[in-house]
Amino acid sequence: MVWSCLLFVAIWGLIRVSSETIHPFVIVFYRTLFAIIAFLPFLIRHKLSILKTDHLGQHALRGVFSLLGTLGLFYAVAAIPLADVVAISYSAPVFAAAGVVLILKEKVHWRRMAAILAGFAGVLIVMRPGFREISPGLFAAVAGSLMLAGSLVVIKSLSGTDKPEIIALYSFLFVLPGSFIVALFFWSWPGMFELMILAVIGILVALAHTALARAFSYSPATAILPLDFSRMIFVTLLGVMAFEESVDIIAWFGAAIILGSTVYVAHREAVTGKTK
Repeated sequence: MVWSCLLFVAIWGLIRVSSETIHPFVIVFYRTLFAIIAFLPFLIRHKLSILKTDHLGQHALRGVFSLLGTLGLFYAVAAIPLADVVAISYSAPVFAAAGVVLILKEKVHWRRMAAILAGFAGVLIVMRPGFREISPGLFAAVAGSLMLAGSLVVIKSLSGTDKPEIIALYSFLFVLPGSFIVALFFWSWPGMFELMILAVIGILVALAHTALARAFSYSPATAILPLDFSRMIFVTLLGVMAFEESVDIIAWFGAAIILGSTVYVAHREAVTGKTK
């Protein structure tokens, strides 16, 4: 989990650097392309038959959510302080928990509902509407987290039938054509050095998603989700040292509330699962 957090922070730093000359939506396309290339050894080893699934429609739906979520978060990474993006991104599991209740009609007790509401309050603390301008970058971060929450809801329904690697790979395969169409409206050809950075982003994305899937396969969510706060520490250090960003204590406070609510929701799901 810590390894995946380090990788994601490195990815976001490279996105910030690349966005100085390449539009974030073009970066999404190249990130997806190179991530698929990074998965080729896995496909060669297991052959294409491993892609067989009875839930192609759900994978396509997850691809739509992933595309919109990635576009939003990549735009936010290029536009606002990295710590703000991380803090808001913590809300995706909270939004997903709300989506599971509303869409999948799961029963919810007051403690879980209180945790979800606390997560929403944490997002408001980070955004501080009325006390700071709600910039397009902040809006994109929230919208991206909402879309990734939709992706998490679909993953929840797929996790009982398909392997994590297949779920991740199908997401990239469905995101690729959509990201290419969007990128055409903002297209610019990267230079050789920029192309190398984009390739590294794609490879790191594949490694980060694999590490995350392994973390959840080795340990329960309640054990590893608290470690996700290391992402806030790493990204704050990166922002201060590489991009001269200031430390936003209020954003840290909001992030702690959001992540705390996420951990509690995961805990309640684990307890509920044991009692069934």
